[in-house]
Amino acid sequence: MTRRKLKRLALPALAVMVAAAVAVPAFAQTAPRTTTLKSVGKVTFKANRYVKDGVHFNRDAVTIRRGGTLRLVDETRQPHTFSLVRRSQLPRTMRQMEACFGRGPCDDLALAHGAVNPDTGEEQEPTTPVVNVGAAGFNRPGDSTLIPPGGRTSVKITGSSDKYYLCAIHPWMLGKVNVAG
Repeated sequence: MTRRKLKRLALPALAVMVAAAVAVPAFAQTAPRTTTLKSVGKVTFKANRYVKDGVHFNRDAVTIRRGGTLRLVDETRQPHTFSLVRRSQLPRTMRQMEACFGRGPCDDLALAHGAVNPDTGEEQEPTTPVVNVGAAGFNRPGDSTLIPPGGRTSVKITGSSDKYYLCAIHPWMLGKVNVAG
């Protein structure tokens, strides 16, 4: 191939690379450095009929800059966790949600938080408020924090890839953190 043909091929490729380099930082700059995710909703009860648990996170997805802070607020007065899992571990059916407790990530996280007695299998008050299996910050499946009833906490989102989360106590509470930058 001649130099002239190479130049004709290289210029459009270079233009695409420059445009991409400019576009990515622009998205990263518009993503917030701090954002809030709330647990909201309530439980309704009708004697001898049903219990309906309408507790959920207020957003299915949040976007934040890498290294940013995610504030977690509990408006339900029930304990919750913010636990990173693999996308494939997010339950989409009732059977998958039940499996979260049967040797799934919810069981693993409950044990890691000390919310289950390893000898008897009985529930107990959690003894470990934060579980961090990777480097500092929330960056890997298995990283988890307790959100105290009616309280708040925050986590630093590290790593460059998007994160998937659920509440290990209420696994229908789930979503995605879009990480920018």
